[in-house]
Amino acid sequence: MNHKYPAYLLFFLACLFFSSCQSVKMKKAFVHSGLHQLHTGILIQEQSGKVVFSQQADQYFMPASNAKLLTLLLAKTILPDSVPAFAYQEQGDSLYFWGTGDPSTLHTKLRNRSLLNFLQASNKSLVYADDAKLTLPQGAGWAWDDYQDYYAAEISSLPLYENLAHFTNLGNAWKVHPLRFQSSVSITSDKDASRDRLSNQFHLPAPEAKTSPKSITIPYLTSPELTARLLSDTLHKPVYYRAIQRNPLQSKLVYAAQLDSLLVPLLHNSDNMIGEQLIYLMAAQRGWNGPTSQIISKLVQEPRFEFLKHVKWVDGSGLSRYNLFRPKDLILILQHLQEKLSESEWKSLLPELGKSGTLKSMKLTNPQSHAWAKSGSFGNTYNLSGYYQNAQGKLYLFTIMTNLANQSVSVNKKQILEFLNVLN
Repeated sequence: MNHKYPAYLLFFLACLFFSSCQSVKMKKAFVHSGLHQLHTGILIQEQSGKVVFSQQADQYFMPASNAKLLTLLLAKTILPDSVPAFAYQEQGDSLYFWGTGDPSTLHTKLRNRSLLNFLQASNKSLVYADDAKLTLPQGAGWAWDDYQDYYAAEISSLPLYENLAHFTNLGNAWKVHPLRFQSSVSITSDKDASRDRLSNQFHLPAPEAKTSPKSITIPYLTSPELTARLLSDTLHKPVYYRAIQRNPLQSKLVYAAQLDSLLVPLLHNSDNMIGEQLIYLMAAQRGWNGPTSQIISKLVQEPRFEFLKHVKWVDGSGLSRYNLFRPKDLILILQHLQEKLSESEWKSLLPELGKSGTLKSMKLTNPQSHAWAKSGSFGNTYNLSGYYQNAQGKLYLFTIMTNLANQSVSVNKKQILEFLNVLN
């Protein structure tokens, strides 16, 4: 009997055997990690599209900050390298100006001064023109009691200071920034800082107390009138407010900050405020009006993104519990990102496991393997989606979503990392 087989047949059988072994390994790892006890959705596939592992890939999950991957994709599709910083229109002896949602003005790190320099150089009467009805300060489905947590800064047409009040402990007093809030601070016997629900009254612990932190940031209650006053304080000249809707045909957009300067903190720090403001930057570029729901209803109709009609997408940050994505939707987003960005771009924009951003503490078992991904978490939820390159250089697209977990997020992270390490 002739036991010789063609080389291609042996290669095919070897591939089949390897694929089968990998599938068995991943099924075992899925159970061993404990992910089978949670509401878990997983989809892992090779670049070719071949599925390596799938678990409830067509079921809906709350994506949390994994929604920022969609914000990233559309921002890279719609916005130019420099984003619209503000819009203006001169009329007689008045200069009317509008915010575009750019979050970098008076930002503690980004420090974009294009608007301030423009207004300072003008000898006209400055009028901040903003229709407050076109911007809702909080997203649909946000937890109501997050209002005084730094990660839930309000949404506005012209954010200043990241829409956060900053307090620095000088040992015997609190340094307040912006200074306008100095008179709105009271010292409390409580260990935790807080803000009144419906006003900008801040309650801080005694600065000399041993448990008092070195710095505190609390979102302030925004309004167009307050924005005008803060700008007046900074410029040292009057800034008036009038509720006027911008006409894109009569006003002029001014471009300034680099888009990637916003996208790196969006992804590496999971900056919710930048995620929300990017939605308004895209609207400004297209000449659309808010609020957020109105803008997103137009964004999901963008050409080549037909799959978005199956996604429930309500905000730019993922803070909303109303967002619903399927694992297969996130894989499609990752595929589109690969088409839109070069490999070096997505590797620099996404944090790398064990090395940068929010994923610095999540180290892979094999030091020759690498993963670039976006995490997403809030109570009972942890998700991780991105690109995994094993020690042999093979690239996978993956998403692992866990919802309804009656355990700490740190346990979810360990379970996901244990499962992911099988790709080594």
